[in-house]
Amino acid sequence: MGLVPHPGRIEAGEIRFEGRNLLTLSPAEMRHMRGRQIAFVFQEARRALDPTATVGSQVMEAAMLGRGIKAREARELSIATLKSVGLADAERLMSSYSFELSGGMAQRAMIGMAIVGGARLVIADEPTSALDVSIQSQILRLLRDVREKTGSSLILITHDLGVAAENCDRVAVMYAGQIVEIARAETLFRQPAHPYTERLLKALPIPGHDALISIPGSVPDLISPPRGCRFANRCDRAIASCMQAAPALEEVDHGHRVACYRPTTPTSSTERGI
Repeated sequence: MGLVPHPGRIEAGEIRFEGRNLLTLSPAEMRHMRGRQIAFVFQEARRALDPTATVGSQVMEAAMLGRGIKAREARELSIATLKSVGLADAERLMSSYSFELSGGMAQRAMIGMAIVGGARLVIADEPTSALDVSIQSQILRLLRDVREKTGSSLILITHDLGVAAENCDRVAVMYAGQIVEIARAETLFRQPAHPYTERLLKALPIPGHDALISIPGSVPDLISPPRGCRFANRCDRAIASCMQAAPALEEVDHGHRVACYRPTTPTSSTERGI
């Protein structure tokens, strides 16, 4: 989205969206992408919404910029969109401010802002972390409904493995800022291949068991990260190669990619890169 200010920067790689590398776009071209093509649902919506502007004006602005329509049409579309995300009293809420909304209402309004411009991709960053359990379920169900009705794609950023299992087609597991495994959700939860993914799943609470299996050690210093695999200091399968160079993200099965010299796979137990 290009929203991280200096000194944040992208040092290498590509960000491809529908065949275009977003890193090659000018600031004006990126402004055209935001809202129109890619939208963002921020964590803690009440903090992300502008407290000095009404909810209606913010949703209308997203509609006008995203679809190139006039204020009257944008207002009608905004009211309809707020109703579609489960805000029954949408006309009254158009003149409300974010601090007058509950957490769940604010998050619904934020989702309305994300979809009112017709975005093809919605990125939701921990959209339920500040909500109670019952509202979390409603918001996640709403995101699934939005995806099905609009045909948009959804990237869901979450630390909750249960949320990922129930809502995602594919899951990418990150450790210390790098993707270590990516696969279809059912494959990843049934047959994890990276040691970190395996330990994460073993650390989940199990009914009837009081003790949790923790991951020993600590996350490495990301200011001066290690040269090799960033999980090596906590991995019981680490070998010399792990300390010398970071393993590439390679395919171990159809659609299943892992960054590990010694992945656990159903098809092969051969050690790579040794």
